[in-house]
Amino acid sequence: MAVPEEIRTRLSQWCAARVPAGERDQRQIAYTIHGNAITILDRRPPAYPELGPAWSATPMARLVRKPDGWQLDRPAGRGEWRPDATGSDPIELLERVRA
Repeated sequence: MAVPEEIRTRLSQWCAARVPAGERDQRQIAYTIHGNAITILDRRPPAYPELGPAWSATPMARLVRKPDGWQLDRPAGRGEWRPDATGSDPIELLERVRA
């Protein structure tokens, strides 16, 4: 199941609203999509830019599209996820995540 464009648009707005404009050079909230899973990431600039320009990305939450709605998962360490909540609106589920 592909993620609908409406959800992508709402996700972009949600991510942008998490960090004030004046702080975006030091922190960003972003998302990636792989199949029916959306991973929400806390992105930070490199501590030592001279070693490389890549920002770090720490997973904060994952949304998985299910036939009957969405499931919110939380990181459980070592690439593992634990289910947290289910619902019909992924943005409402993300409101549980404090960025």
